Parts: sequence; structure tokens; C-alpha cells
Amino acid sequence: MSNPTDLPNIYVLPTRLDNLQREDIISNLKSKHYRVTTSPQEATIFVGDVLGPKRSLLELRFVGLNTTDATTIKSPAKGTKILKVVKIEWYTKAIIEGVDVNIDDFVVYNGIYPAKSPSSSTKPSTPVSRKRSSSPPTLAEKQAEDRSRTESILQRAIAATRQQSASPGTRHLRHKGYLQDSNPSRPFKRPKLLSQQSTDSQEESERIASNLPPLPQWVTEKVKYSCMRSTPSDPPNKDFLDALFKIRQIRLIKSDDIGVRAYSTAIASVAAFPHKITHISQIHALPGCDDKIAALWHEFTHSDPPGRLEAADEIENSVYLQTLELFYNIWGVGSRTAQDFYKLGFRDLDDLVEHHWKKLTRVQQIGVKFYDEFQDKIPRDEVLSIRDSIQYHARQLLPGIETAVVGGFRRGKELSNDVDLLITHPRVSKSRDVEELLVPLVDLLEKEGLITHVLTIHQPSRFVATTGGEVWPKRSHHNFDGIPKVLCVWQQPDLGEDEEGDSQMSGTNKRPSKRKNPNPHRRVDILFPPPRCAGSTVTSWSGATTFERDLRKYVKEKKYWKFSSEGVTDKSSGMRVRVGKEEGEFIGLTGEEEKNGIEVDDDVDNRERDKNGEWVGWDVEERKLFKLLELEWREPTERCTG
Repeated sequence: MSNPTDLPNIYVLPTRLDNLQREDIISNLKSKHYRVTTSPQEATIFVGDVLGPKRSLLELRFVGLNTTDATTIKSPAKGTKILKVVKIEWYTKAIIEGVDVNIDDFVVYNGIYPAKSPSSSTKPSTPVSRKRSSSPPTLAEKQAEDRSRTESILQRAIAATRQQSASPGTRHLRHKGYLQDSNPSRPFKRPKLLSQQSTDSQEESERIASNLPPLPQWVTEKVKYSCMRSTPSDPPNKDFLDALFKIRQIRLIKSDDIGVRAYSTAIASVAAFPHKITHISQIHALPGCDDKIAALWHEFTHSDPPGRLEAADEIENSVYLQTLELFYNIWGVGSRTAQDFYKLGFRDLDDLVEHHWKKLTRVQQIGVKFYDEFQDKIPRDEVLSIRDSIQYHARQLLPGIETAVVGGFRRGKELSNDVDLLITHPRVSKSRDVEELLVPLVDLLEKEGLITHVLTIHQPSRFVATTGGEVWPKRSHHNFDGIPKVLCVWQQPDLGEDEEGDSQMSGTNKRPSKRKNPNPHRRVDILFPPPRCAGSTVTSWSGATTFERDLRKYVKEKKYWKFSSEGVTDKSSGMRVRVGKEEGEFIGLTGEEEKNGIEVDDDVDNRERDKNGEWVGWDVEERKLFKLLELEWREPTERCTG
């Protein structure tokens, strides 16, 4: 039932959903033309975060519907209807991911409910009457009335939007469960609804709409994969994107996975749009942007002062959200753990140290200890210095290796949160040597005092590549891929002088310093992909989160392959898909160079390098992968989807 018109009325159950989550689901369903009702009595399908029939029966009872499990009755009586409770995964697949699925595959409960009598059907279902009666309204009736009133406001705003060509009415319901103890410096005023706008403003909107630049091809063709379009690091709508990022951050620390994915998709489309957005029709045209994003844009452009979103300001006005964000930013702490800390009564880092220290994991203790230092951004020159130091020590153990800094640095960021570094060798026969380099290199860097703490060492139970360069098709271990890696804490050496004027470094061997090293601790991840995996690893670690998510979806849906850091796997056969001809002994050579039998000089000084001093072979291998996937080449600086 992929066609919305084939489905009866839908009601969204409030189970384990806060107001914002539920309103987002309702808004997204309506934007796809599903019939959503605010009255449980009028619905046939109930969507909610419900997993079993018993819980479904209770939830229906909570909203005023006393049903009987259909599986316990052989032949339902006349005048009854079947109510279906559907898992929220259907919404995620059909609406967020855009997959054509059958809703019946997600039904967890079929309940029999008496249909409305003819006399009752003529009575208005909403809003619930609040006239004096012999008995007070039930909890379900109160909630239905509140939802009806809210929905009525939203419908009037959207109706006004569709009747006129100007911007839509605004709406954004804030979660009212948290105290607000501070206010913005200037009072926030909601923009007026369209029905209150003057004729002059309508004419101005029409004039703007008639002079809009042409839409890019990826917009007119509704290309949903962000890996198929260019997304620059400095987009023309950066101010609006910054506000959307704040809303997504709130969703993230609230563990609203559905909201995070929805906002990520919208952010990626807005970031890729090459023109300054000046009219609501441009928002509606973007893949992944619906009435909700359009309303936010209207609020952003018409607020007083301009450029404000009430939903984005929520974190500034809520002690609860500020505390969650503080805990969430601890390395090794996720959103749910941050919420657990708050429920235990902790409000700052001192509380964790004083009352919960022994119950923290070792990684979380390190995250608390170096909290402020980990929050500091790393400038590009320091990133290159860390790379050069690691590369120098690695070449002592395996001559001829090459390194590449990926992550935000490769996308052109001036400041990085951490350093992600890849190490490999151009010679394919060195695959096993590259993977076995991990432990000796970590030992050497610890001995030199450069690695101060090892957070995680991941070594697959089997090697990713054989001596012949073939890659094992499936590698997964503790949420990691099959690439050997170490996650560690790094500190640059102290090159200053002690109190007696002597250098803190003597030759190549660092001597114990008489003073504390003043350099900040940095988060560094080092990966060791074997040569045949170099292209896929550098690709999977170079794009922003949404770019990488869409790249995997594209490969899965268009090719029926699986893409990961380890390479490309044909899901039908389970075998690795070769990237290029792979006939030569070396990686990092173009097809023409391989054909001519050119070799990679073992002298690293003779290899061609880019402006950052990195071997151009990384770029060559990545281009081969894009060609295999039939994707237009995108420079790393064009993958800034957020």
C-alpha cells in the first residue's frame, strides 16, 4: 500500500514520543498526503512506538478505544471494524527513507472495535465538548481536545500557505516539559500568518518568485542521494543552516533518531542549493524538505529580530538541554547515557567526579579528565604536524608507507575536532605488513610520549586482506569494520626550555621534562587499511555524515552491493567487487600508468604529492572507486553535507 490514498485515517499514538517528535511525524505524514486524524475514534490505522499486541491493546484503551484481539474471534459481528496498530518502523521506511513498503508487514496488532452508530456519526468528533456535564472529561478526552486545538492551528496556517503564493504560516510547538530559566537578549516575536499579510507583501512575493534563478538539475529530477550532488563548505544559505544544525543537535541529545535523520536530509539539500533562498517555492522544490522546513524558513526570514528560530533557541533557554549537551560532549558518552546522568541527579562534571567516578568507564573517565582540551579545535598546521610525526615513526618500522589525513581536514576545515589518519603502503604485497604495523607503532609512540592514553585498539580476528591482496567479504566486530585501528589521546612534545634553560628535547630521544607539558591533549584515530582497501577507506572517512549515509544507500539500492571501509561487496554472491583492473603490483597508479607497467618508486621523496604533502595515489584510488560506482567525481570539499 505505497499509495497514501489507499489507506484509511491514521492516528499517531503518543507512546514514548514527546510533543515535538509526534508533531514532526504528523507533519511528515501530511506532507506525503496521508490522511491523519486527531480523533482516535475516526482512525483505522494507529502508528506508534509499540512492539507487541498486549501493549497495543493497552495503548488503544488509553486513547478511549476498548478493543478485542482479532485473533481470538473467528467471525467478527456486523457493525465492527478492524483497527491496526503499526510499528513506527513503517514510518521510518516509507516516509523518512522513501522505501516502497507494504504497511501490512509492520502490523503488530489487529483489534476489533464497534463501529460508530448512525446517530453518533453525525456528531462532531473534535474538538471535544467542554460543556458542563454530570461527569468530568476523561484524560483521553482532554488530550484529544489539546491535540485538536493544536492541529486546527496548523491546518489553518498550511491552508493559508496553499491559497497564496507567498511564504507559509509558521508553526513550531516547543516541548513544554522543561523549565526555562533564561531569556534571549531580545524578545522573540512570531511572524504573522499569511492571512494577515498585506496585498503589497503578496505582490512583492509574486515578483520575487517570477525572477528566481533556474533550479539545478538535481532538484528538478528529485535526486535524493547527497553523494550525487556538490555540497560546498561555504553554502549561500549558511545562516539558515546554522539554525537547522541547532535543531538537529537538540534532536540528537534527546535520542530522537527519526528527527535527526529527517533534519540531516533537509540540511543536506539546503546546503547543496547553489543560490540564496528567497522564496518558499525553492524550499518546497528541494528533496527532503517539506512544509515543516518551509515553515521554519518563513519563521527565520520574518522573525523579529530577523534570523531567529524559536526551536533553535530552545537549548539556550533550557537548563535540562544545556546539561544534556554538557554530558553528551564527554568523549565516550552518548545521548542516552547523558540522559541517565541527568536522571541520577548530576548537573555538571564535578558531580560525576565526586559521586559517580568509579562507575564511569575508563574511556569516559579520560573524556571527563580532558573535557576542556577535547573541546578545543585543532588548527590545520597542528594536524599536519601530528601527521608528520606519526609518518616519521611509522616509516622507521615499515619503510615506504604513506599517510593521509581524512575527516573534516580533507574537506577543507580550518579547525578540526580530532585527527583521523590513514596509513598504507603502495605495494600490494605489503598488505599483511600494514595490518601488523598497528601494535609496534603504538608501542613506539607511547615510548616517545606522544600517545598518552590508548582508548581502543581494534584488530580483526582475521586479517582483512590475504597476502595476494584479496579482501575478506564480511568483517564486523564490536561495531567496527574490519580495518585495524587505534583510538588514542595524543600530546605534542614540549619543545620549550626548563628553568635552567636546557631544551626539553635532546636529539631524537625525548627526556623527562622538569615541568608539565603545556600542550593540549588531542583525539587521534589511526587506521591501517591494506593497499586494496585504500580507496574505499579514504572515501568512507572523507565525506560528512549524510554524504556517507547516502553513499551506502545509493550503493545498496542502485547496485545491490554493500559499501564499507573495506571495499565493495556483491550482496548476491558475497564476493568482493574489484576496483579497477587491479592487475598491477602497486596501487595509486592510473589505468594508463598500470597499462604501461609504471612502478611506484620505493623512494618516498620521488613520489608525486599534493599541496598538503600527501601522496597523490590516495586521490587516484578514490577516483577509481567513484568510477566503479558510476558516480560523478566529487572533491572532498564538495562533500560538506553536515
